[in-house]
Amino acid sequence: MRIFKILLSFVIVSSLIFSCSRKHTTKTNIPISENTFKQDSLAFELCKMYGFDQGIRDNKLSFNKKELMPKIDSTNFANMVDFIIKNGYPTEALLGERNMKHECVEAAVVAILLHNPHRLVNEKVYFDLFLKEVNKGNIDNAFFASVLDKYYWLNSTNKKQRRVFYGSQFGKPCIQTKEATNKARIEIGLKPLNEDEFIDCGQEELNMPKKRD
Repeated sequence: MRIFKILLSFVIVSSLIFSCSRKHTTKTNIPISENTFKQDSLAFELCKMYGFDQGIRDNKLSFNKKELMPKIDSTNFANMVDFIIKNGYPTEALLGERNMKHECVEAAVVAILLHNPHRLVNEKVYFDLFLKEVNKGNIDNAFFASVLDKYYWLNSTNKKQRRVFYGSQFGKPCIQTKEATNKARIEIGLKPLNEDEFIDCGQEELNMPKKRD
């Protein structure tokens, strides 16, 4: 229960800060436009998600992370998807330049995607949703490949030398999946890899590519 109390405290404190900021604006007679209020409200939603994402990973906290972390990550992912469907992808045009300078706003989607790569690899509806944002230029396709590769890296049958599928910061893909890898890279807007950009994984059993439901 301790972690939930800590996270709840974070939300309450954040709410008070947001509320005090609004009161200060009123007292100083500085008008706040409806658009600015909407931008701040949306930014606050992202900061709450980021706070939960990072808070659960605080090394100073002692609790059963193995049990609670996946649940919080799943809830965060659902909230992020709902945010994007309702409001659009978090961009400067949506949130304003001032809000985008805050780490909790700018990094919210990045953190949540990296902690939920299985949702993109296994579920076509979410892969397609975020691929649309890649195609719009809102998500860097190299980062998108890293999110997808994190899944393969984590679930690699070879734990001593983990394998990936797309080719990203997580490593080079196996030459044994060259055709499928290059096809998948082209799908997300990346160039196909040359022969020397693969590694030979021999006779290893490779659990890739994984078919999406």
